Order: sequence, then structure tokens, then C-alpha cells
Amino acid sequence: MSSIEEIITEKRNSLKTDRLDMSFGELMSMFEERDLFITPEYQRVFRWAPFQQTRFIESVLLGIPIPPIFVAEDESGKWEVVDGLQRISTIFAFFGLLNELPDKNNSILTRGEIVAELEGLTIDTIPIKLKTTIKRSVCRVEIVRWDSIEDIRYELFNRLNTGASPLSDQEIRNCIFRAYPIDLNKVLREIAKLPEFNELISPSESKKEEMFLEELTLRFFAFKHLTEEFKTTVPQFLTEFMKGVSKGEIPFELEREKSYFIDVIKLLNAKYGREVFRPKGNFALHIFDSIAYALPKRFDSLSGNENEIFRRIEILRKDDEYNGIGTSTFSNTRIRNRMNRALDIFTNA
Repeated sequence: MSSIEEIITEKRNSLKTDRLDMSFGELMSMFEERDLFITPEYQRVFRWAPFQQTRFIESVLLGIPIPPIFVAEDESGKWEVVDGLQRISTIFAFFGLLNELPDKNNSILTRGEIVAELEGLTIDTIPIKLKTTIKRSVCRVEIVRWDSIEDIRYELFNRLNTGASPLSDQEIRNCIFRAYPIDLNKVLREIAKLPEFNELISPSESKKEEMFLEELTLRFFAFKHLTEEFKTTVPQFLTEFMKGVSKGEIPFELEREKSYFIDVIKLLNAKYGREVFRPKGNFALHIFDSIAYALPKRFDSLSGNENEIFRRIEILRKDDEYNGIGTSTFSNTRIRNRMNRALDIFTNA
């Protein structure tokens, strides 16, 4: 067995990085020449409020040190933003470069915390000297080389995600697990747009931005295929499942799985509406997980089994043993105990 020193050395060597000090003007030129890009998956999570954007530009103007930006370099030498999306998008939006996001482009500054007079300024009205100050301001760029192994790149992305507007677990998965042989990301996004699914879950706008609907879809698929104990946390389990499917390591028929879940959505929405997962008002994630785990294992087909499915859902919702397990903690034991009880109800009730 390898020693801990050898394991650490191997992991360190698998991550290849470099660093440069670059001006925002240089980064903007690279962006316009498509040598630096922000993928649509990243762009959708540019959500700093105007006051946050103003605060960052104020910091740049005043020379306050700013954190580095992390990029991943691909085989052709192009850079993709990995961390620092909010900061670099703030600069690009202020200079009118985010043409694919017209509602967030050509931003207008609000009242500054130190310089109140920033309020109302745009790229067209800010003094030339200050515009030049922003373009010449230097930012440290940390470069992750493309040949770094995927797991390390994911962990780097995940652990750097500590800013004022951190990404959700699903947003990180959405950014990392793309350009794979199996495009699970596409299916998750397609289902998240369905009106019936939005009606059934009734997420807030902030939940939509955090890709809550996409994560619920992933949870359904992952728990549907769960056949043994998972020894990690649920977020880690979901990440491993999505990676396995995306790489083709876990057998998964995209269209068949998608069709089945859509049938479940339509069935539940027509019968219950949003109330099925809200017995006490708030969304009950444990009921969603339990149905995702138990229902497919008992009913390969929904057609002709609708009334029996409804009967078992009613038993589940009223079952003292199931409800007695509680939801005060998200420990693996409690999660699995609820799932096992749900499976027993769907199988034997």
C-alpha cells in the first residue's frame, strides 16, 4: 500500500498550475478575441446585485487588493473562467462586453460605499481617466492546466467557491460535467423548463437560479438507480452519480429515463399539484427522495397503475413509522431509513 507521503505527492503532481499578473484591459481583449471565454453554464449564474458590482469596481478604482481569478486552459491554449465569475463579469458587463446577457450588460453603478459619487455612472459617462484606471488595474490569474485530472479540477472549483455569491452544488456540477460523451446536463435542463414540473415544485426565483429543479431531477435519477448503501454525503453521492453517467460508466438510457420521470411529474401534478410535497407548507425534500427511490422499484410502468400509486402515496404520507423517523437531520441513516420504509410501503402495502 502506498504511504500517505506518496499519495499526497501523486495528488499534488496531478494538479498543474501557473500564474500571471494581467490587466483587466488584457483580459477584455482576450475575451473579445475568444481566447478567454465564459460558457453559458457559467454566464447564467452571474448574479451579483448592482451594489455588489459597484463595490467591486470601487475597489478596483481605489486600488484595494482583489482576489485572483482562476481559469482552466484547454488543449488549444484558450482559457475558461473557473472561479472569479462575478468579478470578471462585473468588469465585462460595465464595459458592455456581455452581449449574450443583454439584461445584465452595460451596467449602471449605484452609490459607492466610499465614493458616493459613483452613483449613476456608466461606461459612457465615467471620466476617461477612471476608465483607463480600471483597464490598467492588474489582476492575478491562476491557470489550471487542461491535463489536470478531472477529480482535482472539480475539487479546486468546489473549494474555491466561497465568494459572496457562492454557487450551489448543482451549479458546480452543471459547469464541470459538460462536454462529456453522455449529456446528462442537457436532460436536466430540459426537464427543469417543463411547466408541469415548475407547477409541481413551485420553486422561488432564487431556487431556480441555484438550479434546484435540475438538482431534483438528478436526485430522482440517482435514487431511482440506488441499490445499495451510499457511504458519502448525499451531495457527494449525486456528484459521483452524475460523473458516472456523464462518462458512460453507469448505464443510463437518457430518453427512456427522461420519459419515465416526465410521466411521474405529469401524474403527480394532475392528481395533487404542489401539495404532494408540501404536507405542512414547506417543500418536503424527504418525500420527494422517498418517492424517487421507491416508486420506480415497484412500478416499471405508470400506465394502468395510477390508482395503486396514489393509494401507496397516501399511505406513505400518513404512515406513523415513516413520519416518526423525522427530518431534523440529514444523516445518511435517517435518509436511508425513510427510503427503506417508503420502499416497504410501495412493495407490501
